Amino acid sequence: MKNIFVGPRVALTVPQPEDFDEISDWYTDGTFVRNLDTLPARPLSGEALEQTYRNLNQDTEFYFHIRALDDDRLLGFVTLFNIDWHNQICQLGLAIGDADDRGHGYGTEALNLMLNYGFNELNLYKVCLDVISTNQAAISVYQNSGFEFEGTNQRAIKRDGQRLDLYSMGLFAEDFQPRIKFN
Repeated sequence: MKNIFVGPRVALTVPQPEDFDEISDWYTDGTFVRNLDTLPARPLSGEALEQTYRNLNQDTEFYFHIRALDDDRLLGFVTLFNIDWHNQICQLGLAIGDADDRGHGYGTEALNLMLNYGFNELNLYKVCLDVISTNQAAISVYQNSGFEFEGTNQRAIKRDGQRLDLYSMGLFAEDFQPRIKFN
């Protein structure tokens, strides 16, 4: 039987208490935090991040840390949240923390592991996400994994005195074609 949490180079893992201090460091990177969320950027302590994790609704949120298989390095996190079980639909969030780890395919691999988990283990029908129009790297990862644009919330985000669009993207279970080989 294949391990649904392990890909060729990354694994989706249970968060460890010591991980949250490292994630806190990512929240001091303005680019990271401003691409991650539409809320105002602010640093968060490891303690605050761990408390947020402990308060997740276990029935509607599935949150994993992304680790490199070769050295067990923390790369990021991925989550399925706001799961509507009746309609089999949810939202997705993904982040690769350290700028040096971006652009190497870790996000694509983690995304494909999470989509496989969502569609084949949780029996979801559709996964949705929102992404800021200026986050071209994330948009490319999502498109390469099969997500399609579903709508634009025009000028929904204000950054540096400019108004930016917020794109809604979605992927149906029947359209999911894994971009990685599962172990």
